Amino acid sequence: MIGIGLLQGAIMGRGIRSRFPSLKRHARSASIVLLALFSINAIASVLKFAEPVKISVSELTIPETIEEVFTLIVNVIGINAGVGAAIAIFVSVTLIIFLKFANIHQIARYFIFVISCAVLIVVLLGKFTDFVPTAFQIMLYAFYQFGITVGIFLVTKRKETEALSEIK
Repeated sequence: MIGIGLLQGAIMGRGIRSRFPSLKRHARSASIVLLALFSINAIASVLKFAEPVKISVSELTIPETIEEVFTLIVNVIGINAGVGAAIAIFVSVTLIIFLKFANIHQIARYFIFVISCAVLIVVLLGKFTDFVPTAFQIMLYAFYQFGITVGIFLVTKRKETEALSEIK
């Protein structure tokens, strides 16, 4: 799982570097900021995976007011968990935007998409069914998130070296 996470993180890190070439000049500071954001994202994701908030279809009612509609949406999506969830959602949405416009090979895009869909299915099973992940499954998910975080950090921390500056 660490290997899959590392590969996915490296692909995403490469996509971020290719989309924002100016990050290469500020590689250390940018990679530390990304490391912090993805670490918070990983911790929040693992905690939500370990103890998913269950939603029963029998508890859902037809909302009558706008406030009830928003409450229903917030509960179903799962963004009522606080600051950690907000950061996780921000990182996820930002990644989607980055990777859409990044120059990433089509096979790598499919790899990220397939792995992300598999993880999404498992998380949704935990939210809408009686599935409760075991300690081993939680550990595998934590290793996967750790791999993504380290993969992005290792790829984005490389500083740009200009060929002409080495000659001078």
